[in-house]
Amino acid sequence: MNKDLILDASHALAYEEIFSYINEPALTWWKAINTFIQQKYQVSPKISYSKCAAQKGWNVKYQKSGKSLCTLYPEKESFIILIVIKLELVDYIESMASTYDPAVMEIARNARPFNGTKWLMIPVESKAILKNVQDLLVFKHEMSTSKKTAKHKEQ
Repeated sequence: MNKDLILDASHALAYEEIFSYINEPALTWWKAINTFIQQKYQVSPKISYSKCAAQKGWNVKYQKSGKSLCTLYPEKESFIILIVIKLELVDYIESMASTYDPAVMEIARNARPFNGTKWLMIPVESKAILKNVQDLLVFKHEMSTSKKTAKHKEQ
């Protein structure tokens, strides 16, 4: 019996191996989000293994200035992106609900608050959801950056 490549902690997964694991059309979306993140934020992927019961297996993490941008969890027919947002951004996202796929809004509304954040585990299963997660990443980063700039000006 073959071990699942993503769940096999004994195998040090290479970034490129994920490309042969994910099926189309999710592979196209996977490549698109990774390229988007790497180019927009000038960051490199970090492969790590999670033993977390919520989403066990190999994943791809992106960080900017020591802060998490997102984590990607590959699956055969799709992938999940974890975007952690501060609770103060939830109202802004809600005010833009008409621009998001209903599935994304349901996740945002139903995610439980945790330490002043919401952890949005979003399955990317369409081009529309891919666009939504790109928009959420940009929004999260812009809000974070604008708050730092405002805080710096106050000092």
